Amino acid sequence: MIIIEVKKNKFVNIDNVFRMDILRKDDNNNVYWRFYTNDESFCSSKEFSDEQEAHSWLSMQIARAQGSKEIISL
Repeated sequence: MIIIEVKKNKFVNIDNVFRMDILRKDDNNNVYWRFYTNDESFCSSKEFSDEQEAHSWLSMQIARAQGSKEIISL
C-alpha cells in the first residue's frame, strides 16, 4: 500500500487511484494533481508552479513511500 499526503491532512492510497490528471487554475499558471479513486471520488494536491515540478513531486513522493513503507507527509 502506497499512501501519500497530497495536501495538508488529505491522503490518497496510490494503489486505489485509477486516473490522475494535471489541471491548471484559470487565473494563473499554477497546476495541481487530481487523483481519482476506485469509488470515483477524487482529491486534489497542493499547487505547483509548472507541470515539471508536479511530476517531480509525485515521483519523489511515490519513491519515498515505497522505500519507507510509511505514510509520507508534504
